[in-house]
Amino acid sequence: MNTKQCRYLLAIAQYGSLSAASQALGISQPALSKILAEWESQSGFSLFLRYKHKMMPTAVGRHILDYAQRILEEQNRMLLTMRAMTGDDRQQIRLCTAPNRAAIIYSHVYHDFSSRFPDISLQLVEQYASEQPGAIRRGAADLALGAGPVSKDVADITFAREELLIAIPASHPLAECKQVALDQFRDMPFVLQGKKHSIRRIADDLFAKAGFLPLIAFESNDVFLLDAMLHQAIGAGFVSRIHVSPCDDLVYLHLNPPVYQFSHIRYPKGHELTQAERYLAGLIIRHRLSDSRYERLDCPEADALLSAVESSKPVMLPETIPVSGRQMTDEISLRSDVLRYLIAIEEASSLSAAAEQCYLSQPALSRYLKDTEQMLDIRLFSRSHNRLVPTNAGKIFINDARNILRFESEMQKKLDEYREGHGGNLIVHCDPLLLDTFESQCIPLFSEKNSGITVQVKSHSGNHAQESLLKASADIGLFLSRTPEHPILNQTVLCQTELMYVCAFSNSPSPLQSETAAPRIMLAQEKTVLRQEQEHLLHEYLPTPPDIVCEADPSILLRLAATGIADTILPFGLLSTDQRAAARTFTGSPQLYLIIAIHPARMLPKSASQLTDAIHEVFDHFFTPADETIL
Repeated sequence: MNTKQCRYLLAIAQYGSLSAASQALGISQPALSKILAEWESQSGFSLFLRYKHKMMPTAVGRHILDYAQRILEEQNRMLLTMRAMTGDDRQQIRLCTAPNRAAIIYSHVYHDFSSRFPDISLQLVEQYASEQPGAIRRGAADLALGAGPVSKDVADITFAREELLIAIPASHPLAECKQVALDQFRDMPFVLQGKKHSIRRIADDLFAKAGFLPLIAFESNDVFLLDAMLHQAIGAGFVSRIHVSPCDDLVYLHLNPPVYQFSHIRYPKGHELTQAERYLAGLIIRHRLSDSRYERLDCPEADALLSAVESSKPVMLPETIPVSGRQMTDEISLRSDVLRYLIAIEEASSLSAAAEQCYLSQPALSRYLKDTEQMLDIRLFSRSHNRLVPTNAGKIFINDARNILRFESEMQKKLDEYREGHGGNLIVHCDPLLLDTFESQCIPLFSEKNSGITVQVKSHSGNHAQESLLKASADIGLFLSRTPEHPILNQTVLCQTELMYVCAFSNSPSPLQSETAAPRIMLAQEKTVLRQEQEHLLHEYLPTPPDIVCEADPSILLRLAATGIADTILPFGLLSTDQRAAARTFTGSPQLYLIIAIHPARMLPKSASQLTDAIHEVFDHFFTPADETIL
């Protein structure tokens, strides 16, 4: 395997066709088709299926694509870090966030940003909100996520707010109140944030408006230390609602009137945000608003930044990154065997020893090293006292090479498990009418012999299940259908039954094609096969529209029908003896088939056949054949 092949595979998934992907990659379609065939031959599975003129990844294909993406991202980080190490120019955005929150924000936006703009580094600058405007004005930061009041020194986009609560010991006399005024705590000691903290600035303004100076028992910029002191009942304190966790020690009260802290995106005044800066700002806003405890504010500028992120299609392929004056990322192709050879050189500190370990001649190994250094245009090893030692760039290369090989090993292990049926998962689309039986009987029966396999069950109607099988987003379909065959899928009829009109009481007259008043009807949930058939039959046989009194899961309809609440239409094979006595037949005896379906082009693991065996064992006699005449 090499990293260029990973790029090609991801291009097929991104563009949905060999022709479009080959055109984007600048290679011929037959060459790309050959590479795909090699991948499928090595894995032993089909990686893509054609559906509506588009190539859709199979379950195994999605698994391989995930690891291919990780491998390319690792290569991308390697090249960027080595370029920075050798002093090449590189764009960067300095993101300023408050201490304590910085790591959380950074970890949530870094991956998406680096995938979209891999040639731009994201540098973290920690500054309190009060210090951020100065840092931006001095040019020490390009963009900031700030809190507190709006600053006149920078451009602020205010997009959210969080309520500030007052925390007091649970033993305090005011603990039972829902709202309090700040001046009710004139004689109480306070635990407060340090002067640089945005909440402290808000608190000082509140104290000034309340007309008293607080008794400060403890203050610190460390939010974790402040939380610990509050829990020791040292005094009252201001806490953001998003950091409130119910406990026995403290009570959190709303202030009257409510007090809020605002969130801003900050940047230099007069500066027009670049595309990368706008994307980064949108990611930060999206992450912050994903927490429902933040209240979104009406802000057109923030909405525009967020829309830019939401409408941006995910970029599966890393964008082209200059590695040197003549080399580009899409020209880099790191082979797995060569990575192992270069790691061996680093471990042995000698070409001759590494060559012997890798069963190569020393000139051959030397050529592999030279070719890799020329491709990267970076020197990876230097000679010191008859030993080969990695350069700083070489240390980065070796570390990331180990990560790439680890991803490849994990991918192969998962493939082996999937092939042998000892790992992974199977996705089953199951009709709602069959769901309870499938989960209570089929899965336990299957899991007795396949404890390492996870069966993911999705409840969908037959049409949706067929669509998912065709798109390779499901492995097995178990559903009801009026037609036993499909032009593409392999469908096996497990059993069949007749749809019957079930009257509320056995002695009630049948409303079918009669002049009786519109009956009270219970129907299945919308978008299910049973609901579609119910509506079709009612329209055909009832002279007037029925009074629909209930829409419920078919399993619930079965129980409700037994109570005589209203009429309904159900499969005859599921009716009890009493319900059969109240059932009326339709002309032509409309049949309902219980189907198990798979895609014929899918190569499923052995465990899939064991699951289908369990389905046959449970559902082959799910519908009892009609054994009596319904008059």
